[in-house]
Amino acid sequence: MLTLTANAQTKFVKMELPSFRQSPAGSSETIIYDVSFKTKDGKTEKGQMKFVVPDEGNGLISLEFSDNMIRNTTVTTNYFVVNANKLSDDTAEGKSLSDCLTECKKTFTNPDGTKIKGRGKCKADCWFNASEKILPAIITLIQILG
Repeated sequence: MLTLTANAQTKFVKMELPSFRQSPAGSSETIIYDVSFKTKDGKTEKGQMKFVVPDEGNGLISLEFSDNMIRNTTVTTNYFVVNANKLSDDTAEGKSLSDCLTECKKTFTNPDGTKIKGRGKCKADCWFNASEKILPAIITLIQILG
């Protein structure tokens, strides 16, 4: 299995997000997924998706794809804006994106309201699963780099 790591050689392209799914910059976690995807001509390539999730709230601060995913698929940088309504549909295990994100907060928050380690990854997983459902390119998770 080929594993990519985010480094100076990996070029990322920022994806536009619908305004109701955006979070302001602030305290956050960055989770990078190594993925394989089908290109426009049916070949399989490897790429990366980078999710910057806020410590608080259910939006995204940033979503970026490795540039080869943009160059070699039909996905455009405004894909999530154009398909914003699809982000509300069922994701993994029949949960909506909002339900999944709410469950992360509930599971990874102490009774005193402080964050428990793992909330950011949980939220990134919700976003990844929602992305996987709406993207026309067939995306398969290889590894989460954290």
